[in-house]
Amino acid sequence: MGKPYIRLNKDDAAVLLVDHQTGLLSLVRDIDPDKFKNNVLALAAAAKYFKLPTILTTSFEEGPNGPLVPELKEMFPDAPYIARPGQINAWDNEDFVKAVKATGKKQLIIAGVVTEVCVAFPALSAMEENFEVFVVTDASGTFNQITRDSAWNRIM
Repeated sequence: MGKPYIRLNKDDAAVLLVDHQTGLLSLVRDIDPDKFKNNVLALAAAAKYFKLPTILTTSFEEGPNGPLVPELKEMFPDAPYIARPGQINAWDNEDFVKAVKATGKKQLIIAGVVTEVCVAFPALSAMEENFEVFVVTDASGTFNQITRDSAWNRIM
């Protein structure tokens, strides 16, 4: 028997925007940089339109990763915002997991930079805890197509 088809339910979904930081965005090469940023902002706009709980998180803001893309903070001024001091996997941060669980939602829509780390690790961790994960591929980016495809294969 194959994997069951699960429909996304806006009433049971939350959006996780992981490490969309100015320094990390400059590393994205598998999608045109301008198109990529537009895709991220379009996902954020859709989350806002549908009133989906949205959680923002960053890692090593003071270092080369840089701050959160300012447009995201402007769109979600009241959203949980977890600046992780060092955890590579956002799911390893207790405050992040608490924020996710506090939504009460079982479906997680995840996008981030870089795909093979900042998307794959929390996606796999969330699935291990029985969350249903939906990755937004065109709002997640990485260095090249091989790395991206390997990440998608691992998550699936």
